[in-house]
Amino acid sequence: MEAIHYFNGQYLKKSEISISPNDVGFTRGYAVFEFFKVKGKTPIFWEDHLDRLEKSAAAIGLPIPLSRDELKTAILKLVEINGFDYSSIKVMLSGGVSADGFSPGAPTLLIQNNPFQDFGKELYEQGASLMLHEYQRDFPLVKSTYYVRAVALQQQWKAAGHLDVLYHKEGMVSEVSRSSVFIILNGQLITNKENVLQGVTQRNVIRAVKNDFEVVVREFSLVELLNAEEVFITSTTKKVVPIVKVGDTVIGNGKPGMKTLKILSLFEAYIEEFVSVEA
Repeated sequence: MEAIHYFNGQYLKKSEISISPNDVGFTRGYAVFEFFKVKGKTPIFWEDHLDRLEKSAAAIGLPIPLSRDELKTAILKLVEINGFDYSSIKVMLSGGVSADGFSPGAPTLLIQNNPFQDFGKELYEQGASLMLHEYQRDFPLVKSTYYVRAVALQQQWKAAGHLDVLYHKEGMVSEVSRSSVFIILNGQLITNKENVLQGVTQRNVIRAVKNDFEVVVREFSLVELLNAEEVFITSTTKKVVPIVKVGDTVIGNGKPGMKTLKILSLFEAYIEEFVSVEA
């Protein structure tokens, strides 16, 4: 069965959706989005994601054409129509069709619901590596569709066998192109929220482990990261991924750390508890 999606008030198959070539999300990159998973009929951490969507849209002056309740109703209707056991929701909001090729028009709202599959266990058993790149994202607190730098670097990091790219600027770590970063150093679990996208998975990992780890939210340097006992990244799609190498530097003993694997286990249990309560 072909999935049904929401597009500007209509429920349509992807083949029936038509986005104007004059949409400023397409022509100028003026758009924001959110992505989250749904288990059965339960959207995971969707309040956090919708909070961030609203903040991102407000930060760039982009109005959302639906209220929070209307948006949630549309999402739940898609989930009901498609009936997937495990799926994703991607909410995309653009500035709409422009009359002059630059100025926004009425916003375009697209909500996609597609089947989802988690990464295989080998990613978590073996860990992953990251390429280093000096860069600071524009509008770092906004989850925009502007991924030019990451997309341009993708071929390079894949050729080197890396999972993704770690951004740093003037000696300080910011984020991975699509993930938040944590380090374990001197017994503390450290993550940064300054001038980076406020990660929903990052926030919920902190909630999941707060009784087991001392969590410190602060900026940290690239030197600290490269000398950390353990490093991991978090995202909606990947959950908690052990990082065993950054650039040419091996992290710890080059294998996923025991603390990181415990955090992954705690987070997975936290998700299951969330779903059971919300269902």
